[in-house]
Amino acid sequence: MKVKHEKFTMKGVGRLNEDAIVAHTQANLYGVLDGVSSLVPYQNAKQETGGFIAANLAKTYFESLAAPGSLRDHLIEANDLLREQMVLATIDLAKKEELWGAAAAIIRIQEDGVEYIQTGDCMVLAVYENEEVRPLTWRQVSHLEAPAFAKWESGIANGLKSREALHETIIDTIIQNRYRSNTAGGYGVLNGDQEAARYFEYGKINLTCLKHMILLTDGMFWPTNDVHEESSYWSFVAHEILKKGIEPYTKALIELEESDPECIRHIRFKKSDDKTAVVISFH
Repeated sequence: MKVKHEKFTMKGVGRLNEDAIVAHTQANLYGVLDGVSSLVPYQNAKQETGGFIAANLAKTYFESLAAPGSLRDHLIEANDLLREQMVLATIDLAKKEELWGAAAAIIRIQEDGVEYIQTGDCMVLAVYENEEVRPLTWRQVSHLEAPAFAKWESGIANGLKSREALHETIIDTIIQNRYRSNTAGGYGVLNGDQEAARYFEYGKINLTCLKHMILLTDGMFWPTNDVHEESSYWSFVAHEILKKGIEPYTKALIELEESDPECIRHIRFKKSDDKTAVVISFH
């Protein structure tokens, strides 16, 4: 079996690209990471944010593995290393708004299947020879974002016309949501919390008729209200990426975002998020 991969990442509106790519070809191990910066501003001596540090710590850890074992065990170890780094930086681990974090989607290709693990809102999609798309994961934050999106829509209805003003209406909800990380009814995220492993989603699929695996950070998600209702959302996203290629797809998405800079037509929290994808193809 031959495997090839295509990868691409692009910075959003932030100063740094807080996404990262894992590409450990010798171990057939690939992944995407989406850094989550603290709500309390933090930068180290290199002017790196907590989200940047978290994503790149996990990237370096996975790409340095000599003999990869269980992805779950490895993600636990990466989470422990992140906690150690925050302790060294005197971060108050009891205050979740101060924590550095990362969402993750990582796979390892084996002779008899593909092992995967995810936390946060990164996605793993399997695409088969008959073009069927199988989401292996779920956006763990979607149920918590819904109330914030409803407030955003209410703000628009009440005449707010700037992203900055709309963001002020939801900041309390965002802070509350941080305290639901790695809790029952909340969402999983890699943030040094010792409860994080309880919210990893992981498993293994076999290789029968498998054609592609697609790994995405949330910046690559096409606006839902721009997808025809009769289409399966993840099937639409997967086939647009495969048809166009990752970079052209990304540029088309950015054009759409640039046409709606205040996030009125397509509701989102920032004009353009960091965007990262890896596509693995089997031959």
